[in-house]
Amino acid sequence: MQSPIDITEEFPRLPRAPIVEAVLDLRVVSSAEWDESSLQSRLEERLPDYPKHDTVQETEVQLSPETGTNVVKDFVHVGLKCQSGDSFYVVQFNKDSFVFSRLKPYENWEKFSREALRLWKIYCELLEPTEIGRIGLRFINRLAIKQGQRIELADYYKRPPLPIEGLNWLLSGYLHRDVLQVPGTPYSVNVIKTVQRTQQEAGLLLDIDVFMQKSLNCGEIQVSKYMDEMRWVKNKVFFSNLTKKALEECK
Repeated sequence: MQSPIDITEEFPRLPRAPIVEAVLDLRVVSSAEWDESSLQSRLEERLPDYPKHDTVQETEVQLSPETGTNVVKDFVHVGLKCQSGDSFYVVQFNKDSFVFSRLKPYENWEKFSREALRLWKIYCELLEPTEIGRIGLRFINRLAIKQGQRIELADYYKRPPLPIEGLNWLLSGYLHRDVLQVPGTPYSVNVIKTVQRTQQEAGLLLDIDVFMQKSLNCGEIQVSKYMDEMRWVKNKVFFSNLTKKALEECK
C-alpha cells in the first residue's frame, strides 16, 4: 500500500499552539564504554548553553524469594540530563537512549528539529551508538478551559464520547486511547485524549506519540528524514481530532 505521507503539505499556523511538551526519543545500542564522570566533563565542554546537569537514575527491582513481593534493590545511574539556561530545553544522554524535549512555550518545528539534530550529533560522537531500535516523536497538547466554564467535549473533539444508551448519567471523567498504524509506512501512533483538572482551570489533553520500532544502522540513516515524516503524521492526527472552535482558540 502506498504511503500517504506528504511532507510538503502545509498545515495551519497556530500562534497559540497548545503544545506543553515536544519530545524526540531514540532508543539505541551504544558501543562506547560508559564513564559518567568523563561524559559529564565532555558535555560541560561541548554544551556551555546547557549548564544544569543531573544524573538520570532507574530503580532496580527484584522479587524477594521470602515474601514473593518486589523489592527495590538499588538505584542505577543510566545517564545524564542537561537543561538549558532558560530551562526550556532538556536533553538526556543515556546509556541506551537519547531524549530531547522542548517545554512550553514551544517555538516552531525548525528550531526544535535543528536543536535536536545538533544534540543528537554530539550524542553520536560521545556514546558511539551502532544501532537504533526505536524512534519516537511525541507532542503533548493541552487546551485550557477557564474555571467555571462548562466543558462540552463536542466543542473541542471531533469524536466526543457518546452517552451510554438508557443511562442518563453525568460524565465525570474522560480517557480515550487509539493505537493507529499508518498504511504503507513503519509508523504507529498512540493517541490519548483526556481531561485534566487543576484548582485554577480544566484542560483537555491531546497526547500524540508517533513511533517506529525497527532495527536501523546508525551510520546508514538520516534521523531528520524520519523526524519530518513523523511530524506530518503528528500534524495529520492533531488537525483530524480537533474542531474548528478548538483551533480558533489556538490562533
